[in-house]
Amino acid sequence: MQKVKNYIHSGMPYYKRMLAVAIPIMIQNGVTNFVSMLDNIMVGRIGTLEMTGVSIVNQLILVFNLCIFGAMSGVGIFTAQFFGKKDNDGIRSTLQLKLIFSVLITAVGVLVFLTASDMFIAAYIDESSDPQDIIQVTSFARKYLRVMLVGTFPFALSQAYAGTLRETNDRLTPMVSTIVAVFVNLILNYCLIYGNLGFAEMGVEGAAIATVTARFTELLILIVRSHTATGKYPFIKNLFFTTSLTKKLIIKIILIALPLMINEGIWSGGMALLNQCYSVRGLEVVAAINILSTLTNVFNVSFIALGSAIGIILSQMLGANEKQKAKESSTKLLVFSVGVVVIIGAVMALFAPLKFITPTIPCVHLLAA
Repeated sequence: MQKVKNYIHSGMPYYKRMLAVAIPIMIQNGVTNFVSMLDNIMVGRIGTLEMTGVSIVNQLILVFNLCIFGAMSGVGIFTAQFFGKKDNDGIRSTLQLKLIFSVLITAVGVLVFLTASDMFIAAYIDESSDPQDIIQVTSFARKYLRVMLVGTFPFALSQAYAGTLRETNDRLTPMVSTIVAVFVNLILNYCLIYGNLGFAEMGVEGAAIATVTARFTELLILIVRSHTATGKYPFIKNLFFTTSLTKKLIIKIILIALPLMINEGIWSGGMALLNQCYSVRGLEVVAAINILSTLTNVFNVSFIALGSAIGIILSQMLGANEKQKAKESSTKLLVFSVGVVVIIGAVMALFAPLKFITPTIPCVHLLAA
């Protein structure tokens, strides 16, 4: 017991540092997922078919989002190392590479969605469903996707800027930008989905417009804050005019970033495929699974934030040439994060029997009522 106490005590400085990084990320992702849950409820009030169309598109968009996340995380390892070295030219180079990756991945993603969206949407619709329901769900999904594609570009750029700020020890700006964006999303949902406050009633298209507007809002806040505070962020100076990128550095970063992007892509693709398998049980099951996923994501912010925090902290230590300190802290941070995840898992298990998060058809009708 005393050894355990000593181990915990020796790890307290690392735990505090990790929580200082992780808590703002948890708040940021938690607010986003909570508002996403409210989005589903608000769309569900229109009808189950509308919710089903939206949920299908969100499954597809998730694959794109996680590919962006993987690429930004891979490059971010080097950003944190350059920050540990106090190398602003290196940080600038990684941000430039992030922006390049964002544009390339977005271009490929949009092209895939434009050319194969009907095939993807059809894969989630059970052919034995009522033909009229199939037509309506397909129509709702197409309308929603058409608008959401506009939001892929600001989302990708926001991840590049927000990730760089977090990796250089600014957790507040990304958190504030996301909180403002989600409230913009929520207010516009109220106005555009139902036609309140003098706005036209637009249904699922209104929900998509609200989301895209929120993403542009988030990007605008990040850009304005970054480029008007060059004293705090010296790596922003001459971002679009000067570069230290070399072929050797690009190859080195790609070798790290590409596996992470592939990993996220395979995982998200696997989840999308799993949900596609559920979809053969009927259109209402698609909506129910979407509700369950949204609720689960509210809990998942903990391990996502802890994983990001560990990567940032260890990379900064390695960049500062504190290899021994990084080795000592890595085990303590991993043990702590596993403990937190076990607790979160136990809380989720306690909530699981509750009727409102059970993935059944009555659940969909309850939220859509």
